[in-house]
Amino acid sequence: MEGTKIEAGSLATALLALLDEAYLESPDPRGTWFTDNEPANGFLGTAARLSAAEASRPLTAGEGLSLASHVGHLTFALDLANRAAKGENPYPEAKWARSWDERSVDEADWRALLAGLRAAYAEFRGNLERGAFWGSQEALTGAIATIAHGAWHLGAIRQGLGLIRAPR
Repeated sequence: MEGTKIEAGSLATALLALLDEAYLESPDPRGTWFTDNEPANGFLGTAARLSAAEASRPLTAGEGLSLASHVGHLTFALDLANRAAKGENPYPEAKWARSWDERSVDEADWRALLAGLRAAYAEFRGNLERGAFWGSQEALTGAIATIAHGAWHLGAIRQGLGLIRAPR
């Protein structure tokens, strides 16, 4: 691996494909990297199919975290990453525990929560596409971790919602 170089454009294309798969859907549902082969198989597509009542139910027995909790948490994390892309260091003051506060939502709150996540995702995607995270190893690692974070939460909610299926 020493001496091997990957062009920034190739790396960006790969990272954008994984980001899109985690949050929206696979660029080609016939060949996914980590999601089920179905349309709108990412976090936002999965969440958008559910009502506020469904989004407010705890995903695990005895646990208060709901799909709405996961949406609030991911929005918080993406907002921090977007601030970092602008040169801020928002992490020392970040109140991660509060990012889980959203538990129960009505239909209007649910749609607003999803719109907030969609906007944070779109901003992050734009930052990644324009190379905002290429400035340092730490920033690039953080961007990659943000993609992995979204994929982890996608798996958590799909499992909690009973949407994990074995291949046919």
